[in-house]
Amino acid sequence: MEFPETPLAPDAILAELRAAGTEDVRWDEGRLFSLVYGVSDEHERLLADAYGSYISTNGLGAGVIFPSLGRFEREVIGGTLAMLHHPEGAGSITSGGTESIVMGMRAAKVARRAAGTLPDRPEVIAPASAHPAFEKACELMDLVLVRTPLRADTTADVEAVRAAITPRTIALVGSAPNYPFGTVDDVPALAALAAEQGLHFHTDACVGGFALPWLERAGHAVPRFDFRVPGVTTISADVHKYGFAARGTSLILYRTRELRRLATFRLGTWIGGPYVTPTLAGSRPGGAIAAAWAVTRYFGRRGYTEVHVGLREATLRYMDAVRAAGFRILGEPVMSLFAFAAGNDPLDVNAVADAMLARGWAIMRQPTAPPSLHLLLTPRHVPITDRFARDLMAAAQEVRESGATSSVTASYTPPR
Repeated sequence: MEFPETPLAPDAILAELRAAGTEDVRWDEGRLFSLVYGVSDEHERLLADAYGSYISTNGLGAGVIFPSLGRFEREVIGGTLAMLHHPEGAGSITSGGTESIVMGMRAAKVARRAAGTLPDRPEVIAPASAHPAFEKACELMDLVLVRTPLRADTTADVEAVRAAITPRTIALVGSAPNYPFGTVDDVPALAALAAEQGLHFHTDACVGGFALPWLERAGHAVPRFDFRVPGVTTISADVHKYGFAARGTSLILYRTRELRRLATFRLGTWIGGPYVTPTLAGSRPGGAIAAAWAVTRYFGRRGYTEVHVGLREATLRYMDAVRAAGFRILGEPVMSLFAFAAGNDPLDVNAVADAMLARGWAIMRQPTAPPSLHLLLTPRHVPITDRFARDLMAAAQEVRESGATSSVTASYTPPR
């Protein structure tokens, strides 16, 4: 493969892009249950237009050079901090949940270093269900990640976490919710344990940060996970998941401005002048910041509440369809994603996923114990519940009658 010798016309390039996309899973028809957080055609156009308006700008210059980007970033962070009940906190926009998690772990490490209490081979304790980004963060920063088992309800085993703490431990982790099962860890108990031991506590709300607060606002029972919980030090929350922003937009939020200051990279000795970045990235796409600002205006508090209440109601219908087809839900998921495994019969759930893929549905597979399938719902899935239910019932019956098995047991690691 080589680049073309001569320039191509924009129309020809765009036509090739459209043709290439015809081979992709039809996410815009609700056929994909991960990766894309679609809402509507109007919403997609807003994101494209807002992003395009700032496509040439750079978040590295937010402030003096691009004061509009500085305003957008402040307003997105400020609105999120208010949503998570800590308006006096601080934060930064990052490229995604992985970077937000890395920055949360960096904050834990630099705070201990600044206090002169950083141990050799510092450890971070995270439940088995916590995102792989914690592995990446620890590898990057010479931390040791200690995984602890889950309870039968798929949430973190608090006593197992307590038993894992050593003099080297600097941080504990909880998820709200975890990605594999959609269940929320007991953040108050975990954060209290962290406070008792003088440890940093990070709530990974990449999935739920822009969903759980709106469900709570509507009167749904939502476990506490945010800055109202004493001991919570940092929170990661993805705007590009259930905040429905363009890809490349997450938040790392700090309880104190001092902690954000400590986590910020500062170099005052470079020949080109002082270099200061609050995230891992230097240049940051201004279009992503502008689109995140635009989408929070597009929904507002009332719109977000209505969307997430509708999604939760649709999720309950999908869960009913899954049970009707002979499967069981793992744990007690609280929002719009869940996992299900075989019920009382020895059905190969991955063979069911194969049969659903043949019908045009891309369902994610998890090599859990027991093996499970994973559904993450967005507004694109709301109007097609009955169609999905019919196809799932038929696919499950087909596998039961044929005794089919599958060699494909996992789909991917969810990117952030």
